[in-house]
Amino acid sequence: MGIAARRSREVMVTKRDAPETILKPSRRQLLAGAAALGATALTPAFSRRAFADDRKVLKVMSWEQFQPGEKDGWNALFDKFNQSQDKYKVEWTGWPAGQYISNVVIQAKAGGIDADVLMAMPDLAAQVIRKFKLAEPLDAIVSELGITPSGGHEFLKQDGKLYGLSAIDVNFALVYNKALFEKAGVSPATSQDEWIETTKKLTHRPDQFGIALTNNISDGGEWWFQLQNFCLPYDGKWAEGKTPLANSPETVKGLELWKSLYEVGTPQGTAQSAIMKLAADGRVAQAWGVNPTVVVLRATNPDIYPELRSAAPPWPSKRSLDRIHPLIALKSSKNVDGALAFIKFAMAPDNMAALMEQNLYVIPPYDLAAKSEKFKSFLADKPWVTGYQEAKQVSPIDVMGDFAYVDDQFGRIVMQNLQSALKPGGSVKAAMDAAQKQLEALAKKV
Repeated sequence: MGIAARRSREVMVTKRDAPETILKPSRRQLLAGAAALGATALTPAFSRRAFADDRKVLKVMSWEQFQPGEKDGWNALFDKFNQSQDKYKVEWTGWPAGQYISNVVIQAKAGGIDADVLMAMPDLAAQVIRKFKLAEPLDAIVSELGITPSGGHEFLKQDGKLYGLSAIDVNFALVYNKALFEKAGVSPATSQDEWIETTKKLTHRPDQFGIALTNNISDGGEWWFQLQNFCLPYDGKWAEGKTPLANSPETVKGLELWKSLYEVGTPQGTAQSAIMKLAADGRVAQAWGVNPTVVVLRATNPDIYPELRSAAPPWPSKRSLDRIHPLIALKSSKNVDGALAFIKFAMAPDNMAALMEQNLYVIPPYDLAAKSEKFKSFLADKPWVTGYQEAKQVSPIDVMGDFAYVDDQFGRIVMQNLQSALKPGGSVKAAMDAAQKQLEALAKKV
């Protein structure tokens, strides 16, 4: 399918809390909506700061509006920014996480991204900055706010300039249901073999599953997001420079561990959203996920929150992928000044602290947040942060080599081939041998 045809089918979301799939309104509908909004703005309730028709709309492209719980903190930040000035009005645009990277890359290849501010995953950020060169430098914001970004920001620099500032910093750990663990008489695993045995004991199909692992190609973005970690249990890498290592002994053993967990305790062939609903309902004992997983579970079922805990990755090194999700001001924006103004507003210590507290972001993206007494007290009553604090953070850039700076083809090749290993009698080694050949061909294009 050509780019034009694919783009014609893409769905964009430009209102907060919109459903995942909506039809683009006609011009007549847009005009009618604008008229209705204008009428509303005249009512007394909006008289203090009316959203006038002449406000410039700033589009923030993200997947966060689809995340239960997380969208609430961002919506509060949007509202605060919109009330702080009368020149711009921030609105959402984007897609759910599983389709996000591929859709952004399609637009970038076409010459520009249809937004003013982009929220990106680390590998997507690297492409936007280095490959597509669509980012504006943010050094002036850093200087004006007097902040020192975390060391994980290094890959967001090029030619001495910084092109992204982290809004969400996450790493992976085991999130588990304390009540289900106690009922089964088990503790969080500390080794790979123990992890498999513990997961078996926690699984009672179809009523209860031992672990939540994304395993559906339709959720490719989420699947690869998790799967990237599975080169780490045996100290492997996915690539070194331009050399793929998908069939290295270390990577194969890591994927065999993933397959074993999948076979003994995962809801197989189930969409990620459905798996997380099972976890929120107390039917999944543990999840391999980032710290916002807790936010999603709490938002889906608040009763589950007191039972949630975390443990470090169950392998000797405790290495876990650290993923920075930066805000990027886009050169293709018609409102670059507004994009920079919003990012500066979001990064202001008080605003960032409020966002972190509401969304349970426990890894500070810069120094002032980490040193604040408010942040320390915020962590003090969060018993589920332990595993995330104990995990040893590794950047995706460290395990992906030069493939970190290209599109998501690497992950798609791995996942497509791994599916053959999930069939009866399937071999992870054979699947990764096939993937390796395709990745070596891809390397010639990197």
